[in-house]
Amino acid sequence: MLALVFLGVSVALAQRIPLPKRSRPPAKFDQETSDLFAGDARERLRGERPTPESLTAATSSDPAPGEDSQTTPAAATFAWSGIISAETLTDEIKAHSSDISHAVRNVRAFRSGGNLETRLRFSVIAAMFGILAEYDGDPRWKEQAPAARDAFASAGRNSKAADDNTFKEARQRSEDLEALIRGGSVELPAPEEKQAIEWDRVAQRPPLMQRLEKALDGRLRPWSADQREFERNRPASVHEAEIIAALAEIIQREYYEYVDDDDYLELCRQLNRHALAARTAAREGDLSTLQMAVGEMAKTCSGCHEDYR
Repeated sequence: MLALVFLGVSVALAQRIPLPKRSRPPAKFDQETSDLFAGDARERLRGERPTPESLTAATSSDPAPGEDSQTTPAAATFAWSGIISAETLTDEIKAHSSDISHAVRNVRAFRSGGNLETRLRFSVIAAMFGILAEYDGDPRWKEQAPAARDAFASAGRNSKAADDNTFKEARQRSEDLEALIRGGSVELPAPEEKQAIEWDRVAQRPPLMQRLEKALDGRLRPWSADQREFERNRPASVHEAEIIAALAEIIQREYYEYVDDDDYLELCRQLNRHALAARTAAREGDLSTLQMAVGEMAKTCSGCHEDYR
């Protein structure tokens, strides 16, 4: 009986309280508004969709009451350690220093083809620092990696031209690289603040393909030709296989051409898998498996070049 009384009172009050007046919707939206809501809204979203795990991680990282919420967000990480070791990354960076120094020994050398050498090597170095910036763990140079990535990327892009300004930049970056390798302090331009790495600006595709081709055709193929060459070059074979695997991952990233093509992405994934198989074979001293993996990588590269070169 009491419930019925309350129900009656609620109905009466609802009838007496006037509803707020609202504007009527327009009979027809303008073209800009129509375009905004047309089609599937998911097609207008950019970047990877968040996973439940990432949302949980983001929630758990919220500052506690009383903590400063204006801290700089941590750099995004990726499970690079499963693809390339920190040692391979730092060794690859170091390996280019001598050739860069030779290419920028004077303006004449730079203008006589040295710029092409620095374009290749600075681009590869920038890619390695790009990986270090995202690396899961605490490898050497991780703190300097974002600034180094952008600085060497700029030098690589600009080395397409051989003039006084690009020579000065290349010469400065060569000195910076030598200082980093010695363990010295280097002041680099502040890295750009961006939500995601624009990998096609870090390292353009042609220099990366040059490095990949050298790893496969110039090194892994001859090193896997027979048992003697294999034994002499086993540690180096691990290094080259990891470089190929890392480059195959990089060229799948947003901003590169063809990344919206599923067939292209599958070829990249195949190359990555075969490169990791080659790494395992080299580590374990399994020449026959390494030879198979090298052959599969060559087939994958040939198939990719037919349609996407």
